[in-house]
Amino acid sequence: MQILESSPPSRPPVALNSPTLGREIKVFVDRHQATVAELIESGDERAGAEASVRWSRAFDGLLCSMFCALRGTVGDDKTWKSLSLAAVGSYGRSNLGYRSDLDVRLLCDDPKKAHKIAEALLYPLWDAGLQIGHQVVTISETLSLAKKDLPTATTLLDWRLLAGDSKQVGKLQEKAFDSIFSQRNLGKFLEDMRQQALERWDRFGDSVYLLEPDVKNGQGGLRDLDIVNWTAQARWRVKKFDELVALGVLVPEELANIKAAATFLARVRNILHFNSPRRTERLSFEAQEIVAKKMGYGRGGAGCEAMMSDYYRHARAVSNARESLIIRAQPLPKKKPKQTALGGGVLQLGDSISIEQPEKIAAEPVLALRAYWEAVHRDLPMDRMTREFIARAMNDEAVCERLRSDPEAATLFRRLVRQPRVVKFKRNSTLSEFHDVGILLAMIPEFRPVVGRVHHDIYHVYTVDVHSIAAVDRLRKFRRGELTNEHRIASRLAADMARPQVLYMAALLHDIGKDTGGRDHGERGAHLARIILERLGVQEHDIVEILHLIRKHLRMYHVASRRDIDDPLTIEGFRNEVHGPEGLKELYLLTLCDVATTSPAALTAWKSRMLEELYVSTRRSFEGLPNYTEERAASLRQATLRLCSNEADRPFIEHYLATVPNRYMYANEPSEIVGHARLAEKSEGTVAYIDILSARSPYVELAFIADDKPGVLQLITASIAASKLRVVAAQLYSWVDRDGRARVMDIFWVRGGRDVEQVKRCLPRLRTDLEKLVAGETDPSGLIGTRTGSRLSERPSPDVPVFIDFDNRCSSEYTVIEVLSQDQPALLYRLAKALKDEGLSVAVAKINTEGNAVADVFYVCDRDGKKLEEANRLEALESRLRRAVSKESE
Repeated sequence: MQILESSPPSRPPVALNSPTLGREIKVFVDRHQATVAELIESGDERAGAEASVRWSRAFDGLLCSMFCALRGTVGDDKTWKSLSLAAVGSYGRSNLGYRSDLDVRLLCDDPKKAHKIAEALLYPLWDAGLQIGHQVVTISETLSLAKKDLPTATTLLDWRLLAGDSKQVGKLQEKAFDSIFSQRNLGKFLEDMRQQALERWDRFGDSVYLLEPDVKNGQGGLRDLDIVNWTAQARWRVKKFDELVALGVLVPEELANIKAAATFLARVRNILHFNSPRRTERLSFEAQEIVAKKMGYGRGGAGCEAMMSDYYRHARAVSNARESLIIRAQPLPKKKPKQTALGGGVLQLGDSISIEQPEKIAAEPVLALRAYWEAVHRDLPMDRMTREFIARAMNDEAVCERLRSDPEAATLFRRLVRQPRVVKFKRNSTLSEFHDVGILLAMIPEFRPVVGRVHHDIYHVYTVDVHSIAAVDRLRKFRRGELTNEHRIASRLAADMARPQVLYMAALLHDIGKDTGGRDHGERGAHLARIILERLGVQEHDIVEILHLIRKHLRMYHVASRRDIDDPLTIEGFRNEVHGPEGLKELYLLTLCDVATTSPAALTAWKSRMLEELYVSTRRSFEGLPNYTEERAASLRQATLRLCSNEADRPFIEHYLATVPNRYMYANEPSEIVGHARLAEKSEGTVAYIDILSARSPYVELAFIADDKPGVLQLITASIAASKLRVVAAQLYSWVDRDGRARVMDIFWVRGGRDVEQVKRCLPRLRTDLEKLVAGETDPSGLIGTRTGSRLSERPSPDVPVFIDFDNRCSSEYTVIEVLSQDQPALLYRLAKALKDEGLSVAVAKINTEGNAVADVFYVCDRDGKKLEEANRLEALESRLRRAVSKESE
């Protein structure tokens, strides 16, 4: 096979090579491009398939005209007699994206003679600035390569004759179906496509639900839709999906889902191409804002969430269609596997579970749940074709209605939801399997609005449905003891839970209220959950507990991450919100599962420790035991001292442990505290001291030590901002050195650029900056102002509404200020400066970054050590904090 280079070394003489031809082609292309652009800009369905077909047809006319005009001017009659021009790839499918390259083939008998014709055809197109993928090929070479090269094989399925000899094309395709796509070789072709898809997902993301998906190459994207198309052609030799319904391969609803997804994805891709300076397939946060607006979803986060929810729904339909069609296209096995009847219409088929008469599922849908019950308890997978029968049946709403009205189905579903066993389903998840085949939506139709529902932020990585299922699967891991090393107490509690149904159902339904969006989804979720639970036959006493957990599922996390759990009022207030010791245990486990499955990095070690401390303190409160602050802290101090192997270090560590607050002991491991103490000893006699505690990508943990005086937080955050580092989290504590000076041990987790090395390089400058700031030699605002430019890690991200709240009830000594906002450079510095300028002292601060959102909480008092209770003062403070968030100068 001879492949033409895109930039040949010399220019051949061609009949169509006139001085103005390139300009004329460009005028032609520009005119049609304007028409296509108008369709894309309409934002409606015409922006998808219609625009792509129109764009393809424009090039059809251009290429056919040029091909025909060349005949008789270049090459001999014998070469032209067997020569044909074909479109392949997306162009062959008449689905050409706005910025997609053209891909053509010249089929011939003699590549050497056809070479000049190809160059004569292509040079004017290159002059016009067109990008064309092209090959000059023969039948034998194409078929030979297609046997070992999948892209070449799929090209044969996309092959669309534009001009020339149709007999040669017919001969090529006939030979392809007799060899590459024959029944003998079809299994290999299907497996090659499956393997290539897996490799592609490794590069572009192995999930439909990525925050910024690749519309073409991501799972459920246009390339997966191509696989559906190629499978249909290779196995059933049909060009249109509609024909698969007539053949009984698809049911009408499946066809409708595929066609809707194809239309939607084509619209998204064309709008994305049109509104990008260069071709891109990634639907970034910035692009989501543009595409959502163009498609009529509206501006801002709400519009993006609605658009992305539809995107995920359609991508899921494509992903399911790809998987289902490949299974349905598989040749029948040569040897029938052994069958063993298991009762109730279920049988074991070889090493999998099947149904004796799958066609009965529509009339008796409970057969599906009986089969899954046997699969779970016999540790076997579901037979692939049986799974397809179930999936097809669940596309019929009448079947779904029969299933959820069957008491046996309700019982089996409840039992399978709370079954902790390892299963041999995809992703090792019973609920994921139920979601894929449609049983979950059949049993809980109220789940449909949260399928694909996304938060337009970079903290909530998963859609609501995927997150909810992952929370249940996380609970299964706790119960099986797989997380004992990381969560000893939680694993013990999960293994000993008294009401497993309560917790599993709460985990599954805790976000069901997000069907309509909004902040307060707990109450809405409780209302929906009651309807669901009553239909599933859950007892009233369990329903009450499940609804309580749904209403309160965010509360424990907020208390642990935003409140001082060393304050008795915090524990007392939280204890009054939970339903006794068992309710506390369930809420603790639900919270761990919820946070851990929000994003892979959401449940940090610090958050985990705070949740554990809150659980233990509240449990003791229920048992009538006194707050064991001193007892617990004393045991942690002893554990720390036992790690001190060097006797020379022991005196200072004993001194250090005697001066740090108890909350510091709870929040840090004894091994970490030993490291902090050694740094504290090194810092004695210095104005300010900074060092790295750990550097585990992507975060670097820094210790800042300086004299504890009003405004020290402002100075530390100014040095961080000046180095353009992003604060991810922070712990702020006081201690006293051996000279009696009050000092701070402030621990910050920061990010800088793309790796931890940048933070390490910043360390000398950080130390110098902080020393000058503490000594009064440098002004904080001036220092930040001299460092121009933005953080390397900064990129467009969704907006986060500003929320500022004051709480004078949860602490006996301090006013608690809570600031929720979008993360931005120097934000923490500006907030600290605002508090200092108001004459406030910060006793406790909890700094937490969740994606591109920050939740900063400060326990403050005025110069007299009193809370802020006057309405006018709180109003003035809120105004100052809002100006700090918005970067307004005062």
